Amino acid sequence: MSHELEKLADGSYAFAAAREPGWHRLGTVAPGPMKAQEVLDLAHLSGWNVRKSFGITGLVPTGKCPECRRKVGAKHTQKCTVRQDADRPDDSPEVSEMDTVELMDIPGWVNTFRTVPQTGELQPLGIVSGEYPIIQPEEFADFMQAIVDTSGAVFDTGGSLRNGKDIFLTMQLPESIKIGGTDEVGLYLAGFQNYSGQGKLKVVTTPVRVVCANTERAALRNHRSAYTFRHSSGLAGKLQEAREALKINFEWLSVFQAEAESMINTQLDTEVFGQYVKELWPEKFRKPLDDWRKPEQEQWEALTALFKSADTQEDIRGTVWAGYNSVVEYLDWFVPVVGKGEEESVTARADRSFTGEYDKIKNKAFTTALDIVAAK
Repeated sequence: MSHELEKLADGSYAFAAAREPGWHRLGTVAPGPMKAQEVLDLAHLSGWNVRKSFGITGLVPTGKCPECRRKVGAKHTQKCTVRQDADRPDDSPEVSEMDTVELMDIPGWVNTFRTVPQTGELQPLGIVSGEYPIIQPEEFADFMQAIVDTSGAVFDTGGSLRNGKDIFLTMQLPESIKIGGTDEVGLYLAGFQNYSGQGKLKVVTTPVRVVCANTERAALRNHRSAYTFRHSSGLAGKLQEAREALKINFEWLSVFQAEAESMINTQLDTEVFGQYVKELWPEKFRKPLDDWRKPEQEQWEALTALFKSADTQEDIRGTVWAGYNSVVEYLDWFVPVVGKGEEESVTARADRSFTGEYDKIKNKAFTTALDIVAAK
């Protein structure tokens, strides 16, 4: 079949698309844009647990019988057990090439395997070098998401080709991203990963929506920019390299304005704000109230006061934007500085901001606030 999509044990196909199906009308069609885990689950790319063998061996014809040491074409000795092997195709006394086969280690190479979707069976995928780093489909999806960051790009398609030897993922790029500094309309970020040793991880920007093997080849031919990952190390530290190779530029201002405006226009009451705080600090606030210690009680009270009555939230009171800003204000100005005087505390807080000590929780607060908006 020209689409080369993987057919699963129940007769379905390892493919998912958002809103519009592929030309082949196979796989699963999601009602809207997909997040990373959604496309992996719907396209049956989750839980493959791709791994390597500890070594590889092969049956190698050596040209001589391993027992009597006679060459191909010569006669085995009378006592040679290879000649007497019941599995020999005939009773010929001559040494055949098959008679000279020995099991030998092949240094530097290993097999790749995966867990087959639905059946859970172990399936060999190919032969790779021993240094080949295994990049799971989940890691690949996260890498693609990180390339476009919080730009608004969403997953559009994903699938498995050639019985799991290759996978693909595509994301629809928003107007906030420019390729090479120019406006590009209707572009996709398409990623391709190979597990058989016959290809490389590659990410391209292309006008082609990838839904099968044919469109895979079309996208690889017709691309605006490309990033090819050499299988010599993991994906760590490759993000900026990929963005530069793909010539991706972010229109951050327009993205931020749109996201901030959506938060300002979405109401947030005290109860949902409390749930928001518990989502950000689950280790502290999901415990029963009676189990809270004094520091946790004080933090809860400070956050609630900022949201309800802080002058800084006056113009945006009761909105998701106010909830997000209350969290940021608390991190910047109200987290206790232990063992320092007032002047030293100001300096310590400035250092925290400069070093990005709370960037991770601030980013989580922003994305969680956007999730609240999306859920309204």
